[in-house]
Formats: sequence, structure tokens, C-alpha cells
Amino acid sequence: MTPYTRIRELAEREHALVVAGRFEELDALDVERDALIATLAAAPPVDAWEELARAAEIQARTGDALEVAVRAVEQELLLLERGRVTVRGYGASAGAIGAGTERVG
Repeated sequence: MTPYTRIRELAEREHALVVAGRFEELDALDVERDALIATLAAAPPVDAWEELARAAEIQARTGDALEVAVRAVEQELLLLERGRVTVRGYGASAGAIGAGTERVG
């Protein structure tokens, strides 16, 4: 296996991790890819171009998948913020109701 085939395989694995939502595993993959890239020549040989083109296509799809994931997290955070505001509203109402009562006993 050439290092360029390995780069494509790492791109495939990265894409699979993103699609599966296993973001915590991406750091280790980045370390592995960076170490591999550090061993490569500055200019790839002609016979590596196909694998690199495939890896670039996969990376583009991975970028798209990450954008979708970020939008989903943004929506989730928005819902949490709305819920927090609602809970604060209920808390303020409960405090106002409780302020006018005395504890018996």
C-alpha cells in the first residue's frame, strides 16, 4: 500500500466518523494523518494523483457533513437557550407567588 492510498483510506475513515457523529475520534485520526503527511515528498508522484483526487473528493463530502453537524448543534443550542429562558420565567413566577405566603408550622 502506498502512503497516498493510506491518505485516501484515512479520508474515508474520517468521513465515516463524521457521518456517525463520532467526533471525539477525529483528533487521533488527525495525528495519524499529520504523521503520514510529514513523511511525504513536497510534490507527489504522478501515480499518486488519482488517490489524492479521490481523497480530496471525500474531504469535500466530509466538509459538507461537518457543516450539517454544526447546524444541528446550533439548533440544539438554540432550543436549550429557549428552554433556559422559559425555566427562568417559571422560576421568577414561583418566587413571586412564594414571596406572599408565610410558612406555617
